Amino acid sequence: MKKILKNISVLGLAALALVGCEDMFTAENELVTSDLEPQDTLYQVMGIVQRMEKLMTRTVLFGEARADLVDINDYTSKDIRQLADNAVSLDNEYNNPTDYYAVINSCNIYLAYVDSLLTTHGERYFEKEIAAVKAYRAWTYLELAKIYGEVPFITEPVETSAFAEKVVSEYPKRGLEFICSYFIEDLKGYPYIAENNSMIPSYAGTYHNESYRKFFIPARVMLAELYLWRGSCTQNRQDFIEAIRMYHDFLSFANEEHPLGTDNVTWQDANFKNITDNYSNRFKYGKEQITAIPMDTIECYGHVTDLRAIFNSSYKNNYYAMLNPSQRIKEISREQKFCFYRYENSRADTLYAPDDVTKVEDAMEVGDLRLHSVYSIKSEKNLTHSEYNELRQKISKYNDVGNANNDERVFYVPLYRTTTLYLHMAEALNRAGFYETAFAVLKYGLDYGWNYQSYISNVELGELSTIVSYGIPSTYEGYSFLYWGDMNTTSQNYPFQVRRLNDPTFNQFDMMGVHSLGSGHSEVNKYYELPRNPEDWAEADAMYAVIDSIQEAFDEWYVDNPVPDDVNSDEYKAWYDEYEQEFNTPYKEAYEKYEELSNAAREKEKDVCQQFVTQKILDEEALEGMFEGQRFYDLMRQALFTGDKDYIANEVAKRKGVNGVCPAADNLRGGKWYLPLRSR
Repeated sequence: MKKILKNISVLGLAALALVGCEDMFTAENELVTSDLEPQDTLYQVMGIVQRMEKLMTRTVLFGEARADLVDINDYTSKDIRQLADNAVSLDNEYNNPTDYYAVINSCNIYLAYVDSLLTTHGERYFEKEIAAVKAYRAWTYLELAKIYGEVPFITEPVETSAFAEKVVSEYPKRGLEFICSYFIEDLKGYPYIAENNSMIPSYAGTYHNESYRKFFIPARVMLAELYLWRGSCTQNRQDFIEAIRMYHDFLSFANEEHPLGTDNVTWQDANFKNITDNYSNRFKYGKEQITAIPMDTIECYGHVTDLRAIFNSSYKNNYYAMLNPSQRIKEISREQKFCFYRYENSRADTLYAPDDVTKVEDAMEVGDLRLHSVYSIKSEKNLTHSEYNELRQKISKYNDVGNANNDERVFYVPLYRTTTLYLHMAEALNRAGFYETAFAVLKYGLDYGWNYQSYISNVELGELSTIVSYGIPSTYEGYSFLYWGDMNTTSQNYPFQVRRLNDPTFNQFDMMGVHSLGSGHSEVNKYYELPRNPEDWAEADAMYAVIDSIQEAFDEWYVDNPVPDDVNSDEYKAWYDEYEQEFNTPYKEAYEKYEELSNAAREKEKDVCQQFVTQKILDEEALEGMFEGQRFYDLMRQALFTGDKDYIANEVAKRKGVNGVCPAADNLRGGKWYLPLRSR
């Protein structure tokens, strides 16, 4: 970053060796810049971005190495091995909260000294930077709470060692719920006064093809995450509703929409012989990244990350990657059923890919194909260097330059991606009781103008229509809770379209179900359906048969009794009276009864369906987020929500497969999820 940040006045905290808790707050006064001139704000805020760089490697490792989707090997470093064993020592190189407090203190100093009331041309001059800095501070404290459970909490600048000592001795430690609540209040005002992009500093320029604007966390995204985490702690439904509101309004704000997109990995045809892989496009510059932290690629210039060498074979590590995909992620991938929809010669077929590893060239071609896209291993024997690994591993998420034999480091590390936000929104929907809509995110994709009544009840639609805010319309003819775009814009009235398989000529679409990114046409997959007990639905199904019989009778009657041309005639009145009495009235009564019976059936199956959707979301978060550092925290939210202190341990125990043995899981039992934090 010094290549683009040279001559920056760095704010904040000295990155000293951690010998006591008070050192987390020790500041070197000569590094503190409190004289903030308008022309210097770029340097001040980008100085905080530079401090964020030091957190990126451990952010990924804390969330990935400790969970169930990766495993260690004989070449894993001691410190990463400790993370994977969930037995982290105080001197572990990654267990250093000093760098987190460097970011926090830099933010605190900036917010204390910035002239928040300075106004030019009717606008608050520093408003965008203040929102960005507050979001950084909220993210950093949230990370600390996820890692350590409870941490010293300070929102004032620490500029002297005496004040640092006071913080350590007198200030209380705060946990996840408190931290979420504090920063919800701290950020809550920003989304209500501006569009998403208006609250991000509008710095020009790019870094390795990524806009500077991508370095910042949008206020709505940060608020949505805070509400999701607080709801997981409190089980308060209203928190999940607020999270839904924030995710929805960020993803669908008019003219700033974030469609899920359709870059997937799929079989080319029904022969299941060749694969078309566009999925890797999702990780390229400008595609899915909502927020990404830039990294230097040369060590002498600034902060670098070794994530590429940790996950990939390279010359630097003698081609021995330190972390490998676990048996668990391979099992989750194989458990999926790939569905292929074919429409030829006016005939539709729904086919399923082989689930027998002996019938495919690669075992990872069974089930979901995202692991096949992201992970590959090949044999490459080196006759001159026997110490080199002959098996070369490539994890494409950390392979920017496209060459597994290259030592160049990654240019940035994503914090939030579009698909991640859709999955988190599904999580909030499910926990708020909207399990049908949550499952629709996975199976169909959400889109303006699609008839949701085929799979989402009017009960859900009615309540969801009251959740959205900021002037974004919520419904279209009662069908959709997500309204994409503004009907009054001059650009597009229909910004997004979902895939409609019943119309083979319809090829333009921007949305699909998240599951379809790797499992084919999930919208017609009979193996990917909500559970349905026939006994619970017997009465509703019988009433639906009555509705069908009324419709069929009307269709036959209509052939012999077409609508009279003159609607003002006595003939039309007689026609309508007969229609109303014989067909329309009983149809309405039957439909109302069906709604009553179907809602009763849904209520009976609600708990079962919610549990089913919970597991499908967790599986999808694994398939989509593998190796990105999110898995441990996805499991943590579920454990917090259910109160099951052994849940994470039980999942990590599957690291070597459901029948394997993983002693590292035992260190997590009883809610022992947090790293040790030094005391004085």
